[in-house]
Amino acid sequence: MEILSWLQNLGADANAVAPGFQARSMYVFMCIALPVAMGLVVGMGLRLIERMFGIELGRGGGH
Repeated sequence: MEILSWLQNLGADANAVAPGFQARSMYVFMCIALPVAMGLVVGMGLRLIERMFGIELGRGGGH
């Protein structure tokens, strides 16, 4: 359960005495940069699959 306490501590205020929420830099990274990086990796993986099999995924329309 170490990872759960680590994730819980990420969301805690950096300075609980100060007014408002002061996000820690790791919290900002986990909420903004990590999803963008994961999206890029998945997108590149799908592009690789498209090239390997000669298909086009996600062309839209569907009609």
